[in-house]
Amino acid sequence: MTAPLIPSRNRLGDALRTLMERREMTGLVLAEKISISPTSVSRILNGVSRPRQGTLTKLIKALCSNPEEQQLVLSGYSGRPDVVGDEPAVTASVGTLSAAELDRVARYLELKTLSIDFRESVARILNEAGVGFESYARNGNVVTDFLVSHPLRTAIECKFNVNRDWEREAYTATLLRENLPCNRIIVVIPYHNAQSQSYAVKLAQNGDAVVVAADLVRTL
Repeated sequence: MTAPLIPSRNRLGDALRTLMERREMTGLVLAEKISISPTSVSRILNGVSRPRQGTLTKLIKALCSNPEEQQLVLSGYSGRPDVVGDEPAVTASVGTLSAAELDRVARYLELKTLSIDFRESVARILNEAGVGFESYARNGNVVTDFLVSHPLRTAIECKFNVNRDWEREAYTATLLRENLPCNRIIVVIPYHNAQSQSYAVKLAQNGDAVVVAADLVRTL
C-alpha cells in the first residue's frame, strides 16, 4: 500500500490529522491519551511547534498501528522546517550532554527500535509461511538480514526508512550477490514511495526486487 501523499508544508500536522480521522479521534481525546494540553496538540497540528522526542513517541503509540503509519509520522517529523520552534523542552543536562543532544540520541534510538521491530515482523512473516531461512547470514564482513536457500538462493534486506540511502542499497545488492553468494536480492520495505519505486526498477534489471512486507512470500 502506498503512503498517502501530503502536499502541504505542514507534513507532520497533515499526517497526524490523517491518522486521527482514521481513528475518529479529536484533538481533545488525543491530548488526554498522550498527557499534554489541548493547546500543545493544536500547536503541533498547525505546524506552530515541533514535538519533543517523548511526545513524538506518544503520538506514534496513540495513532499508529502498522509500520506504514509510523513512517508517515516520522517522514512528517523529519521534514519539519527549521524555522518552526520546538515544543518547550527540559533545559537540564545529564553529565556533559545537553537536552538537545539527548533529544537527538533519543530520536536515533527511536528509529533504531522501529527498524528492529520491522525486521522482526519480516521474520514472523517468513516463519508463519513456513519459509526456511538463515538469520544474519554472512561471509566475512558481508552480511544480510535473512538468507533463503529455496527455490532460489535469496538474500533478504529489511529497510524500514524508505526515504534515504537507496544508492547504498544498490551497492549492497552487488556485494551480497558476489560474496554470499546468492542468485538474487529482495529489499523488504513497509510501503512504497517515489524513491523506492525508482530503485525497484533499477534493481529489477538484475533480477532483484523491492517489495512491501505483505508481498514478500509471494515474491519468493
